[in-house]
Formats: sequence, structure tokens, C-alpha cells
Amino acid sequence: MPELVRSVLSRFQGYFEDKRQSPRVRVRLQFTVGLHRITRGLSLRRRPQLLKGHTRDISIKGVALLLPQVHLDGRHLAADGRELELQLEIGSGEPISMLVMPNRYERLDEAELGCSYLIGAQIVTMDDRDRIRYEGFFNERLENQAA
Repeated sequence: MPELVRSVLSRFQGYFEDKRQSPRVRVRLQFTVGLHRITRGLSLRRRPQLLKGHTRDISIKGVALLLPQVHLDGRHLAADGRELELQLEIGSGEPISMLVMPNRYERLDEAELGCSYLIGAQIVTMDDRDRIRYEGFFNERLENQAA
């Protein structure tokens, strides 16, 4: 029931005000996502679980992630205020690593390429080299979209 309420509210917000502040580029990029784990000096012997999905769109400040499920390792990806580790596949090279913070999610009425959930996430951090690659990719796509 809470997902139904959240879905209805999310749709009504779209009619009244678009809260997105930076331009978006619709692009399907593959990614893997996992829970960000803080080890506090302890070594984790368990291999972290990962989910694969693809983006719906991206911006300089955030990403819209399409996923087949919203739970991983017994935890809800968008509910605990927990950062997620995202490995974004851009072109042929190393994936871009970033930490993202989910700020909304919804269950889709119709699955997109096997994905039933949409998570909107804000980019929290990424290293300088990855940021340069990400922003270059984004700006190139934004220029192509405008043309």
C-alpha cells in the first residue's frame, strides 16, 4: 500500500512543479549498484551483492536508475538514507565509480527492459578523473540533444 501512495503522490507532483534544477539527458547506460559499506577497519569476508540495471536519464547532479528489484541483501535500496556504490558503464573504458544517495523511488506500471523500479538518486561523490569523464560525456550528449 505505501508504494501505491508514493506512486500517486509522485505523479501529482509532476503536474504541479518540476523540481529538477539541472538539465537531463535521456540515455540508457548499464550499471551495477551495491550498498555502500563502511568497514571501520574490519575486513569484510562476504562478497558484496550487486544489482544490474540501466539509466533512464542523467544530469550533472543526479541519475535516474531503472532496476529489476528494490531490495538487495535484505535491505531496501531507497529507504534507509544509505549511500549506494554505482559503477556506470560509459563507452568502452573503465566504468565510472560514484556514490549516490537515493531521494525517491517508484514502482513502474509497466516494466522497462525487465526493470520494474525507478530510483532517483543524487550524486554525492566521485573522484576527479571520473568526474571529468562523466561531465564530458554528459555535455556532449546535451549538445547533441539540443541540435
